[in-house]
Amino acid sequence: MSDDIAPSQERALLRLLDKVMEVMRDDRPINPDDPDLGNLKSAEHFVPGEAGIAYSFRNRAFPDATVELTTWTDPLDYSDDRTRVQAVPAYFELAFHNALAGVSRRLLEQRLDLANYWVDADGLRKESNDIGHSLPPFAREHRYRYRANAGEHGRFPVDVEFFFIDPAPDDLSRKARLDQITITRDYPYLTPAMRKKKREEQNHKKRQTYGYMDLCTGATCPESGIWEGWTKDGPTDVMKVERGQKFDAVRSVSLEQGGSCPMIRGQWYWLCNVNEESGTVWKGIALKG
Repeated sequence: MSDDIAPSQERALLRLLDKVMEVMRDDRPINPDDPDLGNLKSAEHFVPGEAGIAYSFRNRAFPDATVELTTWTDPLDYSDDRTRVQAVPAYFELAFHNALAGVSRRLLEQRLDLANYWVDADGLRKESNDIGHSLPPFAREHRYRYRANAGEHGRFPVDVEFFFIDPAPDDLSRKARLDQITITRDYPYLTPAMRKKKREEQNHKKRQTYGYMDLCTGATCPESGIWEGWTKDGPTDVMKVERGQKFDAVRSVSLEQGGSCPMIRGQWYWLCNVNEESGTVWKGIALKG
């Protein structure tokens, strides 16, 4: 049996959750040295070939608790080479070794600005937040699930789950105890094949959008990436161009033929982003990042 949460612990808990929601919902940068998160214990890459890091903290207010914030390779970046993709926040877990009595679930709901519904794996909205009890031997574990309100600066759907331990029949205090909190960004699940399809759709859309801008030699590049240069006879060139850079002249002879040639005024079309360069084949030539 645990004692009631102390006022100082409650303040520390709310500060911790505020900070996590800023990261998960509002997309604030992660600062592993933020004292509200605790003292950093470890930061480890946990999936080979991916950018994600699992951060583990020791919080003085809850010395026996597990405090972990996990980042994953950005699912919304469709690049094939996952080692070159930025890591983004994905999952937070606060698990108490000794569950805390006296924590108000209503206070947590208000502080985290949680809605009175949740969203299942199929994207369907489920009214109410009470999920009920877990199966034996955890029959007194009571789960509550929420979709966080987006808020003014909210950028990503965020799901929150509370795990409380209901009092035993002989517990005269009749107080539920907070056992665990999880906070998760609701990213879409994409297989490599699905990412490839999304990548092709994204590049096709950009090619059309930028094509209407008539980006010729001397025009300003609107987005860093790999661009394809055309003469009136078709594509002859491919080049990495940075945003804000002026588009160069294009080759008068196709790059696949090799050798030097006169450079002439031409038009430039989007091909792919820089992260995709090493996986792109252009007119039989494998580009290398």
